[in-house]
Amino acid sequence: MANKSAKFRFYGTASHAAAAPQFGRSALDGVEAMNHMVNLMREHVPAESRIHYVITSGGEAPNVVPEFAEVFYYCRHPEMDQVRENFEWIVKAAEGAALGTDTRVEYQVIHGLYNIMPNETIAKLMHEQLEKIGGFEYSTEEVAFAEKIRKTLPEKKQSDFSVTNQIDPFEVIERGRGGSTDVGDISWVVPTAGLRTATWVPGTSAHTWQAVAAGGMSIGQKGMMIAAKVLTSTAIELYKNPQLIEKGNQELERRVGKDFKYVPLLGDRKPPLDYRM
Repeated sequence: MANKSAKFRFYGTASHAAAAPQFGRSALDGVEAMNHMVNLMREHVPAESRIHYVITSGGEAPNVVPEFAEVFYYCRHPEMDQVRENFEWIVKAAEGAALGTDTRVEYQVIHGLYNIMPNETIAKLMHEQLEKIGGFEYSTEEVAFAEKIRKTLPEKKQSDFSVTNQIDPFEVIERGRGGSTDVGDISWVVPTAGLRTATWVPGTSAHTWQAVAAGGMSIGQKGMMIAAKVLTSTAIELYKNPQLIEKGNQELERRVGKDFKYVPLLGDRKPPLDYRM
């Protein structure tokens, strides 16, 4: 999915929350008012939109009116043009929240990612290599490890660990779904394809300790090696068959249009290397 994120920083006036609240202007009120308005906005954006946030700073102590507060937003949609539209609305909510709480707001765009542009030419070639290389099987030790992981998952159904040896049918995903990646930007200027391999115990969700645990042992390593072999063999075939590169480029031009010009969602700023701080 295309994705644009920003940190919205509200500035108010500190004051004693009990002795002199009338002199304070709460930056946290600005954040909360913004969040409320964005949550109301969800009802009126396309259903495939995804908007999520975390409050990264909300004040120092309950008895002090917060003079600074910050909220970190992600705004996603399968199409980048809709992300631009939704993000502009989020900015309006922030500005309205600042007006309503008598605070001041500024925002910093943290990243902007295009949705992935599929390329069937390259994707088919990659799938052919995956079918040649195949999957892998769990060892006895890996089955025991996977069983322990399975017991911690929300759905504790008996898992068929043999799925790691199965290759899914070929599929080109025309519209983004799930997460976001800066590979999306590359895919609008260079023919791009990708694949997934079984590096987690079946049923594992991303961004969990279970995913990290499997990735740190042989289950993840085996899946990683499948991916590495597929990527390498795909590259070799492209070197050997330049006509496939030309066909991929023709498909890319057809999909994005001859007049397409890449304009980063990030804007003209340098990527912030301290965005997690």
